[in-house]
Formats: sequence, C-alpha cells, structure tokens
Amino acid sequence: MIGILTYHTGYNYGASLQAFALQTVLRKMGYDSEIVNFETKRFKASREMITPKPTRLKEVIKIVTRIPYWCTLQKRQKMFDDYTQNILKTSPLYRTEKEVGEHAADYDCIICGSDQIWNLSQDDAPAANPLFFLNFPKHQRRISYAASFGKWVKEAPKYEDVFLPWLKQFDAISVREQSGVDYLNSIGIDCEISLDPTVLLDKEDYDSICADRLIKEKYILMFGWTTNQDLIDTAKKVSRELHLPVYNIVPPPRAMFCGIPRKLDVGPREFLSMIKHAEFVVTNSFHGTAFSTTFEKPYVSIVTGKADTRMESLLAQLGLSDHLVSKDKVDVEAMMLTDFSSVREKKAALRKTSLDYLKRSLQGL
Repeated sequence: MIGILTYHTGYNYGASLQAFALQTVLRKMGYDSEIVNFETKRFKASREMITPKPTRLKEVIKIVTRIPYWCTLQKRQKMFDDYTQNILKTSPLYRTEKEVGEHAADYDCIICGSDQIWNLSQDDAPAANPLFFLNFPKHQRRISYAASFGKWVKEAPKYEDVFLPWLKQFDAISVREQSGVDYLNSIGIDCEISLDPTVLLDKEDYDSICADRLIKEKYILMFGWTTNQDLIDTAKKVSRELHLPVYNIVPPPRAMFCGIPRKLDVGPREFLSMIKHAEFVVTNSFHGTAFSTTFEKPYVSIVTGKADTRMESLLAQLGLSDHLVSKDKVDVEAMMLTDFSSVREKKAALRKTSLDYLKRSLQGL
C-alpha cells in the first residue's frame, strides 16, 4: 500500500484535484494507494468557508463579506467534504503528527506531494507542518512527487539543519518548480522537476467524476484566486465580444464590487463541469489554465506583472504561449480557433518524463 501525504482537504480546487490525479495515476500503474488523511485543527479552522472563531482582521472581513452567501457557501463546503469522503480513497482522520507516525509503518511507500507541502511559512501556509518532510523513523520507501517550497525557498537555507536530515532519507525527490531543483541541487540533493499531477490525466479521466452541466445557457467562466482588475476587465471584454454572461466562482471578499455575478455552489466536481461546459475561460490560475487545456476550451491566462513560471513553462512546451498574455493583448477570436491536435501530441511527450520518474521510483514495490 502506498500512502500519499499532501494537502487534500483545503477548499481549493487545485489541491483537491491534484490528490485525485496522483491517486488515479498510481492506480493506472497498478498500485493501491490511499491519502494519509492528516489535518490539524489549525488548518481546519483556516479553511472554513466562514471562520467560526476569527482571530485576525482578515478573517473578520471574510465573515462580513460572506454573510449574504451563507447558505450557498454551506452547500459549497458540503460539496468539498463529499468529494474528499467519496471520491478520494483516504485513511482514517489523523489530527496530530504523532498519530501519523504511529501508522506510518502501514505503508510500503509514502509519496509526498504535489503542493506547497515544503513551505513552512506560518503566514503563507496555515497547513505548514514538518510532518510533510516525513520527520519520523523510516519504515518504507520515501518519494516526493512535484513537491514545492513555494516562496519559502528563499528562507529555507536558514532552516537546513532542521529539514535536511529528513530529506536525505528520501529515496527519490522531484519538485514542481525550477527554483526548487536549483536550491536542492545546490545543497547536494539530487532531484528533478515533474509536472503537476493534474496534467498527467486526460479529460476522459476527469469525466468519470465531473458533475452534470450546472448552467443551461451558454456562459463564460472567470476563475482566479487573485481576482484582480486585469482579470475582471478581460472577462468583461470577452463577454462583450461573445455576447455571453460571465460567472465568477470565487467567494468574497475577492472582487466584491466587480459587477460579475457569482456562482458559489461549486465543489471540485462542479469546478470540472464549469470548465468543461464553458464557451470561454478567463483565468490567471495555474489550475484554471491546466484544466482549460485538458478540456480543450478556448481560454486566456491573464498576466499581471511577471508571468507565473509554472504556467509560462507549461504553455511554452505545449505551444500555447499565445494564451498567456496581458489584458491589452487578448485576441478572443484567435483563442476561439485554437487547434488542440498538436497540443495532445506535445502533452504526451511532456508527460513521459514525469511518468518515467514515478515508475523508476516505485519499481520493486
């Protein structure tokens, strides 16, 4: 049995679906796996749609702005919870590092990833925990798949005496960003870069869990956790050109007064449906970009300032760099005519390296 230790319970589409994707890839390879269902009380409190006991101004603002959507957000939360319980195969719930350590020997292998599991910044990552470095006695093979330090990679050197001994016990390491590869190589840790697991699956794999169509009329989807003015302006531009309504699926306080209606009763399965059935997707999110590509939808990924390196690299390798643009360079007509036939071929070649890494790392189990 393989245990997967990752962020899977945050009410975040990318985190939820990357766990499904990695588990599905392992199943296709013939391995049985389960998500190690670890979630501290601190992380549980941070991810609630409406924080029950706010301690920061940010949480108070979130509560005030979300009160009008209370019932819909409760439905959204249930959709995420149902997904975790019914779509993902998980272990019993563990609230402490000690509980996980006590059951670690149940696994022949533990895979860490794919998310910012190695970002130990308490401000940026409420789920941050040294457990994701497997800080307990080694009983099994240890692998990371597309793990990430996030921005914390700049701070990591200060804490090497803490986590480096744990990393040295890994049998194979892959990360999802070049910055992670460069850093680990610089301290003598062999590693390679791997694709986000969501990119390893085809639309048919997601069709198996995709919810039915949610909106009968034709529509444009706007999706970005950073719902800035560039994203909003672009969505409105596409709406004018295509003469279609736009829907925003991100809860307040983001884009509070943007004039775009919200549809918030959208869990991971419904998120797939919203992308699959959209006439056009406007996003600035990596997973918004990845799933729009998977479902072969007309879309644009909006750049504000410096482009996200993961999106830039992925789209360049797929021949889709023209989809990653600033708002003033959006060509809706050109995006509507995208030919995805060559993208499929390039994606297959791109996946091979990541899948080969997993096969090598798991050989002999």
